[in-house]
Amino acid sequence: MDDLNSQYEQLKSRYKDIFIEAAQSIRSEIEKFRPEVSCKSCSIDKNCKIENPDIFMEFPDKCPCREWQSKTLSFLGGEYKQKLRGIYKKIMEARELYSCEKCGACCRLAVSEFSPIQLKQKAMRGDNFAKQFLSVFVPYENEEDARAALPEYFDLLENLDLDTRNYYYHCNKVVDNLCSDYENRPEICKEFPANPLKLLPPSCSFCKWRESVNKLAMSLQARIDIIDFYKQKLS
Repeated sequence: MDDLNSQYEQLKSRYKDIFIEAAQSIRSEIEKFRPEVSCKSCSIDKNCKIENPDIFMEFPDKCPCREWQSKTLSFLGGEYKQKLRGIYKKIMEARELYSCEKCGACCRLAVSEFSPIQLKQKAMRGDNFAKQFLSVFVPYENEEDARAALPEYFDLLENLDLDTRNYYYHCNKVVDNLCSDYENRPEICKEFPANPLKLLPPSCSFCKWRESVNKLAMSLQARIDIIDFYKQKLS
């Protein structure tokens, strides 16, 4: 367990470095749109006191820096977004090099940040993932039963430094690690795991995929988070 927690701490530190690198890369890209004008000689607004413009500042009407902001949003939502889709495609193509070895761990201990009631509410609002999840998974009656299913994985999840609570579920259709209704299993089962940044049970054969694309996946997530930040600040 100490070894697993140590690995998690290393991942957090690694993500911080990757995030900084991604932020610097995106900043370099948007600097290309910075207008070649001097604020000191600008006469658009005499009340403007800006001397060293930054992309996140509020600029006067008709200021060339407003166009800088507009071009940045267009770039991040267009050309750069397409670049990120290419990265995601590469990650998912790497997943096809691995296959499920039927350890049954994902069936015996599924974790969600949502309670059964919350999942039902989401399903009633049309959330497809929640609908599929509830079609196969039922909640454990207590955490002791959940821990008994996969002790090492359960303890790792419980010891993560997260602000959200974990809710544990299991599938009643599993017999000797095999699905008794395999041909009718929902998409969420067929596509699991779909996120290489999520922790996986140590016995899962896709752990090797997760390790192989981990740095690329963290870089992708960092860029998505940074783009969201730009959109919030500039929209």
